[in-house]
Amino acid sequence: EPFVPDLERGELLYGVYCAFCHGETGEGYVSDNANALANPEFLAAATDEFLEQATRNGRPSTPMSGWARSAGGPLYDADVGHVVAYIRAWETLDPVELGGPAEGIATRGRPTYNVLCKDCHGENGEGATALSLNNPWFLATAGDGFIRYAIESGRTGTDMGAYGEMLTPTQIEDLVSLIRSWQLPVGEDPFAGFDADLDNAVLNPEGAEPMFALRDEKFVSIDAVNTALEAGERLVLLDARPAGDYARSHITGAISLPFYEVENFIDVLPRDAWIIPYCGCPHAVSGQAYEILAANGFEKLAILDEGFFVWTSRGYPISAGN
Repeated sequence: EPFVPDLERGELLYGVYCAFCHGETGEGYVSDNANALANPEFLAAATDEFLEQATRNGRPSTPMSGWARSAGGPLYDADVGHVVAYIRAWETLDPVELGGPAEGIATRGRPTYNVLCKDCHGENGEGATALSLNNPWFLATAGDGFIRYAIESGRTGTDMGAYGEMLTPTQIEDLVSLIRSWQLPVGEDPFAGFDADLDNAVLNPEGAEPMFALRDEKFVSIDAVNTALEAGERLVLLDARPAGDYARSHITGAISLPFYEVENFIDVLPRDAWIIPYCGCPHAVSGQAYEILAANGFEKLAILDEGFFVWTSRGYPISAGN
């Protein structure tokens, strides 16, 4: 049967899994520089396939999780379609015709990139105050025409300016070629699934209790948590991201308990040990896990302040798999 989008369900799912980063109405930049999904130029260039793949697989190694069950998330294929249809309903411009492959020279695009793009998108497209351009999953689904149009037309209402009249066609082609040169194979298999071992959630069960100094009575620094682990102190690290993110990479010793599953395991989690939820946002998802636990009477509770990617950048222990 042909797919029939359900906008009410799409709105519901968007509110649960997307709004905390992309905004209730797709305005973007609510958390961790998540892009504005309702931006007119973005939606004019983004195909349904592009939106579906982004929702399904996310942007691995960034705070953008893959939300499809095939990527370790909670959404069935039809649910992904409902979310995309809801996002598409914000469209205000007609779809644009996007050009073909770039015909520039990547190395020649570097000076222009350094002047106009580096401060927001990072030295090599890794992202800074704006989204990452070198993410393999982004480049696997965004054609050169999509990137070219973004450079030429910008993103109204954001810091991304329109450079179509400032740059020559050759400079634009060189920029697109530079960004395309960062593409790497995605090469990931569908999420295999696993059962989280919540019975052994407590690390160092015989250890002393940590003495954490919390920021705003709610946040604990990654340095303090790492110090507690090195000292063999007793605590629980709760990875609140979808399980696919956990399987790809997580803090060593953490348990996988996505924020949307926490309510189902209230009676399993210990109340006599500190529980530290974390995510990559760095607080949007872990904050939801925290609020659920707090509402259910957990008191030894704090959010990992800087999030998973800062933990990784400090060289603190991480693991992969389950």
